[in-house]
Amino acid sequence: MVKVGLGPDEEAEGGDEGGNQGERRFRRVRVAGRRSILRCIQSLRHARQCGDANCPRNDCQKLKRVVLHTRRCQRKAIGGCPVCRQLLALCCYHAKECQENPCPVPLCLNIKQKIREQRLRLRQQRIGNRLPQG
Repeated sequence: MVKVGLGPDEEAEGGDEGGNQGERRFRRVRVAGRRSILRCIQSLRHARQCGDANCPRNDCQKLKRVVLHTRRCQRKAIGGCPVCRQLLALCCYHAKECQENPCPVPLCLNIKQKIREQRLRLRQQRIGNRLPQG
C-alpha cells in the first residue's frame, strides 16, 4: 500500500518525511528521464533501419531529418549546433551500454572506441601512479 499525504505519525516526527518525499520525487523524475532517453534511442534505432520514406511514425521522420542535418551541418565542428550536440549526447548515452556490433545508431562504434581508449588511459594512469618512484 502506498502512503499519500502526511498522516499524524509524520507530523509528530518533525517532518523528516519531506526529505524522503523530495528524494522519491527526484528518483521518479530521474527514472522518467531515463525512460524518455531510452524511447528516443529506440526511435533513433528504428529511423536508422527504416527504409520507408513515408513511415507513419512521427518520431521516425523527425529523427531521419535530425540525422541528415547532422551529416550536413557546418556548425557542429565548432560545437555551435544544439541539434548536433543533442544527437551526440543521445548517441553517447546509448554507446555506454551498447553491445551490438554492428549497431545502427549513428556514431556508436566511434564512441565505443573512444570510451575504450579513455578507460585504457585511466587504467594505465592508475597503474603508473602505483609504481614506486625512484
